[in-house]
Amino acid sequence: MVGDRPALVLDVGTGRGGLAGMLHEAGHRVCCLDRSEAAVRRLALRNAGPVVVGQVESLPFLACHFDVVTAAQTLHQFAPGLALSEIARVLRPGGHLSALYVTRDDTVPWVQRLAALLQKYDPEAMAGDYGADSIDWIADSPYFAEVTRRNFRNWVPADRDDLREMVQRRPATAQLPAAERDQLLAQVDELYASVARPPEPLMLPYQISCWRAVVDHSQLNPAAAEDGVQIRL
Repeated sequence: MVGDRPALVLDVGTGRGGLAGMLHEAGHRVCCLDRSEAAVRRLALRNAGPVVVGQVESLPFLACHFDVVTAAQTLHQFAPGLALSEIARVLRPGGHLSALYVTRDDTVPWVQRLAALLQKYDPEAMAGDYGADSIDWIADSPYFAEVTRRNFRNWVPADRDDLREMVQRRPATAQLPAAERDQLLAQVDELYASVARPPEPLMLPYQISCWRAVVDHSQLNPAAAEDGVQIRL
């Protein structure tokens, strides 16, 4: 997403700073930005680089300042008409925007069974709406070109307790009457017992999709006019 050479990176919507921490460990200089003061306060206590409270739609940075801007599962949270022009503005010529989304691979049979079970109680459960459709904003934007994508598979081990906890964390599960919630968890236990081979855990499959788009500053500069002035970045 960033490249092999040390880069100056702006991580937008940084949240808990997971990606920012990985990039810092890889040798990059990382500035974190989030609209949440609480998130920034937590990050400031442990982050090695600068942490800023701000909106992606109005970035408090000079033009052509960063080599890379990263957005880990956050692009859909921004207003595309404002955010993409601001991201392009703060990128240096030749810089790029990198976005990633982690999605569950629902092609595995036992995962399909789990989804069908949960949807009996919550039709929105495991519906697959991750926000990755926002990548289309980049492809349609005049400020970016050469959008490329790479996918990576990640298998996460999950034992019976992990599966129960994942189901219990859903807000819809917490709102169920106690008897229905217990019935749902019992069915989750039965599903686990039917497919697991103890002591080996189940492997929950995820796909990590990464996109890179090179900035195009040409649309940020007004066209030259005989009776006007051209302002360059």
